[in-house]
Amino acid sequence: MHGVCESQNLYAFLDDITPECSDEFDKYLATQLSCNTSVSRFWDESQLLQLPNLYKPATSAGIERAFSAEGLILIDRRNRLNDDMFEQMLVAKLNVNLM
Repeated sequence: MHGVCESQNLYAFLDDITPECSDEFDKYLATQLSCNTSVSRFWDESQLLQLPNLYKPATSAGIERAFSAEGLILIDRRNRLNDDMFEQMLVAKLNVNLM
């Protein structure tokens, strides 16, 4: 293989990334709620100031992008692609902005 060392870790770039949400999650776990606070009121008050990343709604867009990328990688012409190489190609495709 040209330019790729066998022992090279393609996931090494993830070691330097600390997600913003982890700090917010710690804040969320430490939050004391009174019995009078409703869930919707808590999230309305927390969305912009305290927990903006956790407030974002969960969607299926990420997994749909992953399946789309998989379809672009797994084509008939790549019939000898092993599982490890496929995984590395998929990670690279989905994280191109981090590399």
